[in-house]
Amino acid sequence: MQNNQRLIVYPTSRAIRQNVLLQKDTNKLLPFFLTIDDFFKKSFSYSNKKSIDEEQKFIFLKESIKFDEFKKLGISSNFTQFLKQSDYIFRFFNEISSEKVSIDDIKDVDTYEFYNEHLEILKKVKQNYIEILEKNNYIDRVNEVKYQKINLDFLKKFSDIKLYFEGYFTNVEFDKIIEISKNINLIININTNEYNKKSYEIFKNIGIELENDFNYSLDITNKKIIKKQKKENNFSNFEIKGFSSRISQIAYIKSCIVNSINKGVDPSNIALILPDESFATNLRLFDDEGYFNYAMGIDINNSNSYKLLYSLYNYANEKDIKNSQSIEFYAIDINFLNEILSFWNTQINKNSFSVLCNYLIEYEKNKEILKKLKEVIYKLDNLLFSNNTNILFKEVVKILLQKISNITIDDINSGKITVMGLLESRAIKFETVIICDFNESYIPKISLKDKFLSTKVKEFAKLPTVKDRENLQKYYYKRLIENCKNLYVSFVSNDTSTISRFASELFDKRLDDSTYDNNYKHILYKKQKINHFDKQIIEKIDLSKLTWSATSLKTYLQCKRKFYFQYILRLKEHEISLKPKGFELGDIIHKILYEYYELGFDTKERLQALFTKYTNKNPFLTLELEVWKKKIEQFYNFEKQRIQNIQVLQKEMPFNITYQNINIKGVIDRVDKINDTYLVIDYKTSANLKVDSLKNYEKSCDFQLEFYFLALQNIYKTSNIESYYYDLNSTKLLKEVAINEKLDLLNETFAELKTTKVNFEKCEDKSICNFCSYKTLCNR
Repeated sequence: MQNNQRLIVYPTSRAIRQNVLLQKDTNKLLPFFLTIDDFFKKSFSYSNKKSIDEEQKFIFLKESIKFDEFKKLGISSNFTQFLKQSDYIFRFFNEISSEKVSIDDIKDVDTYEFYNEHLEILKKVKQNYIEILEKNNYIDRVNEVKYQKINLDFLKKFSDIKLYFEGYFTNVEFDKIIEISKNINLIININTNEYNKKSYEIFKNIGIELENDFNYSLDITNKKIIKKQKKENNFSNFEIKGFSSRISQIAYIKSCIVNSINKGVDPSNIALILPDESFATNLRLFDDEGYFNYAMGIDINNSNSYKLLYSLYNYANEKDIKNSQSIEFYAIDINFLNEILSFWNTQINKNSFSVLCNYLIEYEKNKEILKKLKEVIYKLDNLLFSNNTNILFKEVVKILLQKISNITIDDINSGKITVMGLLESRAIKFETVIICDFNESYIPKISLKDKFLSTKVKEFAKLPTVKDRENLQKYYYKRLIENCKNLYVSFVSNDTSTISRFASELFDKRLDDSTYDNNYKHILYKKQKINHFDKQIIEKIDLSKLTWSATSLKTYLQCKRKFYFQYILRLKEHEISLKPKGFELGDIIHKILYEYYELGFDTKERLQALFTKYTNKNPFLTLELEVWKKKIEQFYNFEKQRIQNIQVLQKEMPFNITYQNINIKGVIDRVDKINDTYLVIDYKTSANLKVDSLKNYEKSCDFQLEFYFLALQNIYKTSNIESYYYDLNSTKLLKEVAINEKLDLLNETFAELKTTKVNFEKCEDKSICNFCSYKTLCNR
């Protein structure tokens, strides 16, 4: 009994799903559906040959390039680099094989022999690759035609075939179409416009002439046109707007969705097209309403396994505070971490690879991700250990991280509005289409197939050119526009981004230079008034019972509220920042001078070498330290004269003493002695250093040198002490001339610290608040 079921072929699975949904309410037997890739795979067999997978392809290609001339191609043979760059070669081979063009054909049209040497190398690589394929009984795109045979058992299951053609048939694919049509009735539905002319001109080979702007049904078996219909344009509403940032587009996208639904459009009939599919990550962050489902799936960059590997890789390469805290946050086992670090610069082996992968599998809790993770590990294991691979452990971690970052999981139980890339939209109709990122940087999308040859040579060789690929993209966009009623387009317009050149061809509308961020920003960013705590803070406390440093006393005298936050509540500001804090540079200079004097004053070269040692990887501090490395020469010359008359007694000397029944503490940068006089030295790197004078000391809040004076007096039992700030910027010793007067003032201040209750009020001088970490809390 003959099977009367029809086979329907669509370009994508998404197109199949939409068609099935449209027919779900009809009371009839549904046809059989396939994507065009699966259709070709099932329609032909290959004489018991095995289909090759990506990992095996790479191994064979790596073997194929083992000859001296290959390095002239400009592609690295290093394992890690070649893993990235091998795609250039595969795409080139696939393209010429699919178009039935040999490398000798290309050499014939390369009249000036610009590419002769490279083409000879590629020819040898291809020959080696095919030999290895056939030796191991594999087929790939480069040799499949030699072994293909039509699969009549599969085709005879169907009464006829209808294929919805969107895109471009290569010469090999068209030969397959003709071969299939000889054995079963084959209908092709095709839409024409000015941009897919090259795609439909191939039908001239069977005597079918087509015109622009029609919908056709073609009987390929009988080589005739069944139906020809002029396109109807249902297009009714169009907007295109520019924004100064990519994120601002999301607010506009949400606005377009609401407008469409208010017009009566079903949410499932709205599509958002992403020219750059990575933008879906940003979109998900702002999808509070749950509007979207993602045709491209959801990346796993927030999964346990990815975060573990990402943190591990960064920490092993740079053990800064950010990466250290990441290791701590993700609770990575310290024994495992140490074992991985011991492997880091060694050659990969089965044991070290297993240690990494076993922990990774144990760490991942999501079952769907775990399944795909094991798949990646299995393939990578095969890739690494099926032949002698000379590769470091750290390079394998990088490869594994790269492969895991490409894993996606299906987006289920999400919103009704479909988010998809351009190719996923083929053969699908939506009532409302929203396209974002309509910028030159994303449209047209650049192809890797144009790596080796110029456009002119490709044109002569009858290979698809850059212009052909761009026209095909224009065709896809025009089909989207033709099939919708409402079209909304957004693009980024700023100093680095411009609208795509496609816009002037596809959109019959004058574009303005305005940006519309402010019109929509309220959708993403709701303005909320922060309620600051402005009440009094009064605490029962005896301040004389605290231990005071000169810094804490200065803070208290300048602003009691800041002192309360910092020293009573101990509120800390966020520490992880690329930009250095104000004190970081000074701390490093202090450490350098301490280490220098620890071994004694000697050469300038050793002093400058310490700057190299302490150079922070933060680019801001690297620059500052290089400047100070030059400045310190003047300091060295000045000290070289002083050192003949002084004795350096102490460096970074801590103290903790009691004065007027109050504990005071600190660290003195340096103590020198000249004759019977002790010199307190406090290094200062500030370019705006000010020293109190006898005229203004009464307003001073800084008693640092007084603290140091009292400490030396207590330790050395002498009052023969002089206190100095060492201005490292100008290489001057600045004496504290009002030391006795400030000590009297400090006595009065300490007497006031004997309290029972304190009002921690805000300071009156608001200029102090400019660089305060707590100014937001105080509404300053």
